[in-house]
Amino acid sequence: MGWCFWIDRGGTFTDLIGRDPEGQLHVRKVLSEQAGAGDPAVSAMEAMLASASPPVDLGDVDDVRLGTTVATNALLEGAGAPLLLLTNAGLRDQLWIGDQHRDDLFALEQPQRPFLAQTVLELTGRLDARGEEVEPLVLDQPLRRRLEELRRSGLDVAVVALLHAQRNPAHEQRCAALLRELGFRTVVCSHQVSVMPRLVPRGQTALVEGAVHPVLDGYLQQVQGALGAATPLRVMTSSGALQAPDRLQAKDTILSGPAAGMVGAIAAARMAGFDGVPVLGFDMGGTSTDVFCVACADAQALRQVKEQTEIAGLQLLAPRLPIETVAAGGGSVLELQGERLRVGPRSAGAQPGPACYRAGGPLTITDANLLLGRLQVDRFPAVFGPSGDLPPDVEVVRHRFAELAAALGQTPERVASGALQLAVETMAAAIRRVSLHRGEDIRGGVLVAYGGAGGQHACRLADELGLNTVLLHPMAGVLSAFGMGQARQRCRRQVHLGTALSPELLAALPDQVERLMAEAGEMLHRQGDGADAEAGEPEVWVSLALRYPSAEQTLVLPWVAEQGVDAVISAFQSSHQQRYGYCIDADQALIVEQLNVEVTAPQQFDATTAAPATAAAEKAEPTPEVQPSPQVSMHLEASGWTQVPLLNRAALRLNQRLAGPALIAEATGCTVLEPGWQARVAEGGTLLLERSHPADGSPDLAQAGAHDPLQAELFRHRFMAIAEQMGEQLRQSSRSVNIRERLDFSCALFDATGALVANAPHIPVHLGSMGDSVRDLLAQVANGDVAPLQPGDTLLSNDPFHGGTHLPDITAISPVFCNGDQPSFFVASRGHHADVGGIAPGSMPSFSRTIADEGLLLRNQLFVRQGRVLAADLKAVWGGMATPPRNPPELLADLQAQVAANQAGIVALQSLVEREGQTLVQRQMTLLQQDAARSVQRLLLRLTDARHQLALDDGSCLVVQVSLDPKRQRLRLDFSGTSPQRPGNFNAPLAVTRAAVLYVIRCLLDNDIPLNEGCFAPLDLVVPPGCLLNPRYPAAVVAGNVEVSQALCNLLFGAFGVQAAGQGTMNNFSFGNGRCQYYETVAGGGGAGDGFAGSVGLQSHMTNSRLTDPEVLESRYPVRLESFAVRCGSGGNGRWPGGDGLERTIRFLEPMCVSLISGSRQVPPFGLNGGSSGACGVNLRLDCHGAEHPLPGSVQLELEAGEAIRMLTPGGGGMGG
Repeated sequence: MGWCFWIDRGGTFTDLIGRDPEGQLHVRKVLSEQAGAGDPAVSAMEAMLASASPPVDLGDVDDVRLGTTVATNALLEGAGAPLLLLTNAGLRDQLWIGDQHRDDLFALEQPQRPFLAQTVLELTGRLDARGEEVEPLVLDQPLRRRLEELRRSGLDVAVVALLHAQRNPAHEQRCAALLRELGFRTVVCSHQVSVMPRLVPRGQTALVEGAVHPVLDGYLQQVQGALGAATPLRVMTSSGALQAPDRLQAKDTILSGPAAGMVGAIAAARMAGFDGVPVLGFDMGGTSTDVFCVACADAQALRQVKEQTEIAGLQLLAPRLPIETVAAGGGSVLELQGERLRVGPRSAGAQPGPACYRAGGPLTITDANLLLGRLQVDRFPAVFGPSGDLPPDVEVVRHRFAELAAALGQTPERVASGALQLAVETMAAAIRRVSLHRGEDIRGGVLVAYGGAGGQHACRLADELGLNTVLLHPMAGVLSAFGMGQARQRCRRQVHLGTALSPELLAALPDQVERLMAEAGEMLHRQGDGADAEAGEPEVWVSLALRYPSAEQTLVLPWVAEQGVDAVISAFQSSHQQRYGYCIDADQALIVEQLNVEVTAPQQFDATTAAPATAAAEKAEPTPEVQPSPQVSMHLEASGWTQVPLLNRAALRLNQRLAGPALIAEATGCTVLEPGWQARVAEGGTLLLERSHPADGSPDLAQAGAHDPLQAELFRHRFMAIAEQMGEQLRQSSRSVNIRERLDFSCALFDATGALVANAPHIPVHLGSMGDSVRDLLAQVANGDVAPLQPGDTLLSNDPFHGGTHLPDITAISPVFCNGDQPSFFVASRGHHADVGGIAPGSMPSFSRTIADEGLLLRNQLFVRQGRVLAADLKAVWGGMATPPRNPPELLADLQAQVAANQAGIVALQSLVEREGQTLVQRQMTLLQQDAARSVQRLLLRLTDARHQLALDDGSCLVVQVSLDPKRQRLRLDFSGTSPQRPGNFNAPLAVTRAAVLYVIRCLLDNDIPLNEGCFAPLDLVVPPGCLLNPRYPAAVVAGNVEVSQALCNLLFGAFGVQAAGQGTMNNFSFGNGRCQYYETVAGGGGAGDGFAGSVGLQSHMTNSRLTDPEVLESRYPVRLESFAVRCGSGGNGRWPGGDGLERTIRFLEPMCVSLISGSRQVPPFGLNGGSSGACGVNLRLDCHGAEHPLPGSVQLELEAGEAIRMLTPGGGGMGG
């Protein structure tokens, strides 16, 4: 075999590995952007070939494999082609609106959503969820003339995205034929980019493909032209496979670099003999770190792809390896925020780069390593400064760290060490999330470190994860390029089935498999892959994507023709139990969502038989003794500045052992061997780092003073990581769509008094209210109403008069015992359950009069004792209800998922106490709360006294008096004058009122403070008992939680004068019959502020739940989505206009009971400072003849088949005249 090249073209550097005919590997690293003609990778290949003996012509190269960020960069930089989008009539804005959720819960100014289409045309014609035509496609002369006009204007790229095209592509294909006939150069149909149902991600993927494909295609043609037509060029994809350029979709290359790194890391682990243990990958670069976790380093590890990813705010259906990216890299910026040291997510980038790069950049992680001697200045190339001939500037690093240290009252070394620890713990949290998401146990695993900065932090990261082995491949600095040499040509074929599992279905699969195998094999041969008979037969892998009927997420399992229905069910149940912690004994058949057939060409390059250039030293005799090495100064946490050996990795010999602390330098990076670790050179030049004795902890940090901001930031991160880990556990193990898909839950940590320490919220209305539930439990235990708490207990509460919000939101509370018979801490999780009984399905009745109408009421009900679930006791509670919960198995399963989430929090807190000591952990909780209180006190300096009132649709009035006491640094919010509680359900429990206050205060803060009980410390709330913001038992409260909470936010923002009213409602819409129930909230317009317009069609204030994709909605329920678009002109006018609301129309195909709970139907969202009000919302019933019938804000009615509900959501108020 002749020369082969593997190229990883990154944003800053291009890594190139050349494999010569003898199997030796040669490495080059060049800048991706260079002055002059030609591609840098091609130039580097030519230079390497010219230096060969004898020189080789570029046209004689056997194989070139390329991973490139060209498509990614074009997307991120907005450099793609302008687009025309054709979509269904009524759905012009669906792909732009997406699922309505906002990324930043607390930002008053929300960024514009990305949207790649320049022009949108709506087409008449519809398919139903089975792919059958219900309305013919209309491609008439007016449409044709409009398309010709757009083509003449210069648009030549078009995208077609129609509902249910993955079921039946006929309508999209007819559109594409017309577009091509009219001269559109590139036409992308949504059914071509994915066979998966879900219009929003499939349509957004088609838009991405249309935008960046011309850019990528142009680049690849340039490279192929330089190579010559005879040289095979293969491009790396995000799924870890190689593709020929003519069959490549640009969307499949978006994450090709990280995918190649994972392929290389798994090959490196297998090469070193770690093929039977968990493998964790850790690729730390300049801007970010990529992490992954697999059960073992086998072929299966590269087949478990994720079908969906998010980039630049867009959802992509593009198969990718399961890699998570975290914003912590060598260029992560260190900056002071108040009294806190923040590390990332902001990056210094390639320009200006870290402070030491002599370009005026900020302090970064790289600078911290340089200051501490973990990077040695004389090991850097002299490429910095105006002339590009100077080493890094150590003096500016010392000076800047001295300034930062003075501001924090610390030493520079301590600031740098703290920053490194923060970065390490951020990466560890990401790996834990990945392992939890995949259901993997990482104990006994090996950490494969690679990337330019991987070796500097590998030992510390392994310590954080409890791992004892780190592997650094000889090509660790260029492992993504190396991975391309390990990658194999694959061809994947998919068919969407969406059909119940049955013997008949399985019997029909072999024919489909045979057809897909033939297609894939033919494709590989046409590309010239897999044609070499000597290399062996291609591998075939057949799999099914299955799910429960009630679930959204699928599991992909291998399938062979011998497997019958029982075997498939057994394999699915076992896999589901391992991945999510539960399985369902379902009455309904599993759904086979998709059939996958993958044909893989034989391996062309086997790392286990390679002879890397860096491994030449293996030929020497084994030398266990360490040769004398120069000593350099490095700062260690335990002992300060210490002389340590600096070794050259290239000079190390097979089986040579080194004891830490030490530095091991090489051309592409530097490895820090920490104290307590030893290094060994293994076969193939692999460097193995192994912990030689247990870690001693972090004495320097543990002995910190009472007001150490570095330690405080570390613990803030640790507490938040625990809450987030609880949230991931809950999401993974829950059964209901509400928790699992709409993410309607929150998890939190509390101190021994029930005061909130850290909260990982998805839904703002949960904020600040769970602490009241914990304190109510403590009070009942103290009074003897609840038995003394024991380790392993979990209690349930949803009582709106004792810390609850509304009855579907059930809080699971667990005590955490550490070193005594009293709880040291508490953990809790709150989830919105699909149904808890009551007079209406979904437990969201429009006309409840008392709390008993709304469902199951729980106050500190013991649910788990000594690890045993007391399900019978809970069933006994609802046994006496007139209408008990309608789906008890799902309710019990989700409650057990909350128990599992709490257990994850207990284990993590106990582990933290064991490592750091209970006294220190408790002290840090108190300090964190005090820090939050100081942040709120600083806010008070910017506020003024005010009075504001707000009328509701039913004539009620909310009133607040804002009074500041500057001397005492306190803020009093007095709601006296608010209307008495109502006989209906528009009553907000006190916990909801507190949550709204906390949300508003948090939005007003300039910095990202930890959200905890300290935020309330400077506040005095006066909420008269019996008013609709603090109702007495037995008031109905369901609308108070979802509607009055929104109005309360508008009241407070108006009183502070910072934002006009948002839509002031959640537009709650639920429907159901004997066999199905559904609930959604519809977004509207956001209020404008001084300097920004209101958000358009985004969830605002107290909710952030996601909307079901229209294809999923129509396939699961007997409905048709007829319109979903921006309600143009509904936002209030002003210097800064209010955001527009939305228009949404759903038609019912069966008789259905429908419930609406909505506000701002009579009283419009107000404007501020001369801005006008937004438009009121409108609810309409459309009868079978198309006539419109106005509906009130709250209504429950029975609809006939063929009738529809149209909702026009309110716009936001404008700001300024």
